[in-house]
Formats: sequence, C-alpha cells, structure tokens
Amino acid sequence: MERNFTKAVLILTGALVAGLGINMFLEPIGIAPGGISGIAVVISYIFRGKLPVGVLTFILNLPLFIIGYKYIGRQFILKSVIGTALFSFMLDLTSSFGNLLKGDNKLLYALWGGAAIGCGLGMIFRGGASTGGTDIIARLMQKKINMMTMGKAVLWLDFIFLAIVAFVYKSIEAALYTGVAVFVASKVVDTIESGINYAKEVVVFTEQPEEMSKEIINRLRRGVSVIEAKGMYSKQKKYMVVCVVYNRQVTDLRKIVNKYDSNAFVIIKEVRETTGLID
Repeated sequence: MERNFTKAVLILTGALVAGLGINMFLEPIGIAPGGISGIAVVISYIFRGKLPVGVLTFILNLPLFIIGYKYIGRQFILKSVIGTALFSFMLDLTSSFGNLLKGDNKLLYALWGGAAIGCGLGMIFRGGASTGGTDIIARLMQKKINMMTMGKAVLWLDFIFLAIVAFVYKSIEAALYTGVAVFVASKVVDTIESGINYAKEVVVFTEQPEEMSKEIINRLRRGVSVIEAKGMYSKQKKYMVVCVVYNRQVTDLRKIVNKYDSNAFVIIKEVRETTGLID
C-alpha cells in the first residue's frame, strides 16, 4: 500500500514538474519540448493558442494507444494512458505559468526547460507509468524493422520533429534550441529513472582478504563478500573482495586496501541503485 502511494506521488509530481517545464521555459519563447507534447505545442502555436496543449497531447496519443494495445500489449498501454492523462492535465493546469518568467536568453530557457521536463518524465517512469507518444511509436518501429533499436528509433523521430519545428516556426534557431532541450531532457530522464549516482562498487583482487575485509566491515560499516579466483597469467590463487561504499568512503577504503596489500588490483565502478543486503 505504501509503495503504491509513493508511486502515485512520483507520477503526480513528475507530471506537474514536466508541465511547468514546458509552460514556464519552453512554450513562451517558441521552443517545443519534443515528442507528442511537442507536436501539440506546435499545433497550438499554429492556431495561436486557441487549442489547449494538454488536451491536444491526449487526443494525439489516442490513435497510438489503440494501435499499441494490439501490437505492444495491454499492460504497457494502460500505464501509458494513466501517465499521459495526468501529464496532459498538468499541462493545461499550469498553462498560466508562462508569464512568470521574463527573459530573452533562449539557451538558458532551453537548458532549464529540458532539465525540468527530464526530471518530471523520469519521476513518472520511476512511478511505473509512461507518457506514451514517442515510446509507443519507437516500439512499433522496432517491431516492424528488425535492425532498428529503441535508441535509433527515438533519434530518427527527434530528427523528424526538429524538421517540423524549423518549418512551422520558420526558424532554424528554434529547431536548434529545441534540440538542446530534447537532449538535456533525455539525459536527465536517464539519471532520474536509473537512480541518482550515490555509491561505488569496489572489487579488490588480493591475497590478503581476511584482515582487509574485517576492517572494511568494522571501520566503514559496509558488507563485504569474498570470492575465490585464479590469476590466469600467474596461475596463483587470489581472492575478490567485493563491496559497495558511499562516494565519501572511497578514500578510506583505498587506505585500508593499501594497508594490507599495496599490490592489490582495484576496480571501482559507479553504482546507480542497490537493493537487498550483501554479506
């Protein structure tokens, strides 16, 4: 129950943040956000704002929901309908916020708008929902074209969209700023959806695992696993000491490793998210 509540809060908050990102930063200065919502912004611009962007976003997604239900699956489409409905609602709810910020630095607006949209969409995805649109089109393209990956499909769709923006706004500059916003949004989505980078996985190849592991456990209060290994060049028996530590603990961990084995081979990798316990 608590987990479902957390997901609902994430989806609602994400829809609000993404809506504010479009209405406060991008739409007022002629930058479209990309995807179906971007097409909705372009159509609204053509009709001089008489058609609500949120309503257009949901309407444009309806044919995709129907097609996707048949070819992709019921569960994904249901999540897309929920996410898109909330996102569309927040788009229209925050439409009046476009007058809050005054400025003419389009690059700054593109960067912050892209970041806000990416943050909002990332929260929606972490909450288990989807905003449909480009996701559905990309998945359908992938099914029809065997060599087409999701990344390539999305990239092609973005190129087509930038061409539409340049044509409608009669400005290459508008398309370029839109490209900046889309790029920033995609990077922020990846970060939020995967989890904020907060830890390091450390693998130490050593012949002295016992005391080293004890000090890591007692001093850093982190769990440690030891795995037997064999060096194929030296043919000698070695041990892999594996643990996950916070970023701030890496320096202390290095000191512990050097204390017991100055010749140890150490691998340090970024960790996005951890679950469960390591013993």
